[in-house]
Amino acid sequence: MFTCDSFNINGQEVELVLPEKQYAKDLAEIVNRNCDQFKQWFTWAETPASEASEQGFIEMARTENAIYKMLVLIILVDGKTAGTLDLHNIHQYDRRAEIGYWLDSRYQGCGIMTTAVKHLVQIAFTKMELHKLVLLADHNNLKSRAVAERVGFIHEALLRDQIKYSYGYGDLDEYCLINEEE
Repeated sequence: MFTCDSFNINGQEVELVLPEKQYAKDLAEIVNRNCDQFKQWFTWAETPASEASEQGFIEMARTENAIYKMLVLIILVDGKTAGTLDLHNIHQYDRRAEIGYWLDSRYQGCGIMTTAVKHLVQIAFTKMELHKLVLLADHNNLKSRAVAERVGFIHEALLRDQIKYSYGYGDLDEYCLINEEE
């Protein structure tokens, strides 16, 4: 296991680790347990997860991590798999990327994701030397929008009918954070 970063919050040890196949079963269980909540915000959650599908995701993530197209991290809380956090659509020339995340409902509301995103922003700006980060959140996902705002992302736009869910189209709020230190 390779830990990219770690922190303590509310007496819990949180680690941001690179994906390994050993997490596949836990990820599938978390996605399926939270599917009613997740499918409101993520089109990928509309299909049940399996250990095999999560192993495929982990293989893809490891490949994309290796060629600097993504940085996918597994969130562990006290050693237990709790969610994922990533940089995707990384553009080396433009020095920008998008942030994505999800967290098991058992760990929501404790500040874990806000702190994890802050740590990812530091990695993106200092180690990866990115200039701009974009965060897209469903307009009705108030928790995700609150994470963006607590971390200091600026609301740039409301993108109407930007994403198609099984139940219809959804609006996305676009937030950005610029690396002012460069």
